Amino acid sequence: MDLRFLPDLPLTLSYPLLFGVLLVAGMLGGEAARHLRLPRLVGYVLVGFAIAPVAAAMNIGPLLDEARIFVDIGLGLVLFDLGRRMDIAWLKRDWTLAASGVAESLLSFGLVFAALSWLGIAPLMAGLAAAIAMATSPAVVLLIAQDTRSEGQVTDRALTLVALNSLLASVVVTMLTASVHYEARLDLDTAVLHPLYLFAGSLALGGIMAQAARLLARQVERSPELHFTLVAGLILASVGIAQMGKLSVILALLAFGMFARNDRNRHDLVNVDLGRASRLFYIVLFVITGASLPLSSFEVAGWAAFAFIGARAAGKFLGVLLIAPIGGMKWRQVVALGAALLPMSSLALLLVYDVTRLYPEFGQQLTAVVLAGVIVMELFGPLATQWGFRFAGESAPPPDALSATRPPAGRPAEPTKT
Repeated sequence: MDLRFLPDLPLTLSYPLLFGVLLVAGMLGGEAARHLRLPRLVGYVLVGFAIAPVAAAMNIGPLLDEARIFVDIGLGLVLFDLGRRMDIAWLKRDWTLAASGVAESLLSFGLVFAALSWLGIAPLMAGLAAAIAMATSPAVVLLIAQDTRSEGQVTDRALTLVALNSLLASVVVTMLTASVHYEARLDLDTAVLHPLYLFAGSLALGGIMAQAARLLARQVERSPELHFTLVAGLILASVGIAQMGKLSVILALLAFGMFARNDRNRHDLVNVDLGRASRLFYIVLFVITGASLPLSSFEVAGWAAFAFIGARAAGKFLGVLLIAPIGGMKWRQVVALGAALLPMSSLALLLVYDVTRLYPEFGQQLTAVVLAGVIVMELFGPLATQWGFRFAGESAPPPDALSATRPPAGRPAEPTKT
């Protein structure tokens, strides 16, 4: 009997199956976290932590690594959405907003660099870790804002500052790449041209894609459905082009969003909502991020990990405390804004990957320090952001809290006494 029509054994785990398993497992973890009054993101990450040893035992670690395309797509969607929220006109009107972003970024860089240098870490490595520390996780802040339905000054400023410090972190890491080349004894031309290519090429890609989006939008009906398809397709194409061209996905997608938003002459693109459809990739993004974080990083990093976390948090809070009150923000809003800027996640991992991809041996200690910081802030960062939005009074109450305040069905509410 010819049984060649049957599948070969052992069965091979495919990308669609892996995506589906990660998606469903992450969703269940997120709902379990929600029932415990925790951010869904914590559940996604914990599912990733749980999957990591299973993946190692089943020898599917390499497949999980290759599935990072889902991470790049999810992060690309987040970065575009974040760049689109960065209002250049607002930054020009309110100088304290831009000053707050620069202050918290530079103080985070300076304090982390000083702390790691004091612990004996080489200056270039300490500088790269400090540059990565400047960035707040855009995915965490954006998803916490969506899940808590937060609106107001703190939420809007947090999203703008996250876009700004992500941009600054990417630029500084790109500039320090020249020093990495020099440390590796490459010629001066490579040390100068490679960072220039990354910076200029990524910004050019973002600008070209934004212009293409506007040109194509004029040819189709102005409907949210069509423009959503157009924008989502160009975001995925941008991620692919950036990878093929060895450009920075972070810079390219942030630039794409910024150029698409800040168009003085025309408003061809409908302001589409990427949230619901993108959530599929966001869940897988955090599950894979959690699965790729080795807990052994603490053993390698040691006290440097705690110095990294503490110095970074101090820089974020101090930068906001120094500038934001000048712009009229109340102390409660300032504290909430500082807390909202604490998360670290996949963006930091991508920046580390960009460095270690060039020189794996150079980035071992750097990777351990940053990954240890990301492990902690993957769990506590979403809690800090959620607390910050609620402390500022900008997030909607949980659904069970709303139902508790409503009268039972069929029974009128009792009049309040005056």
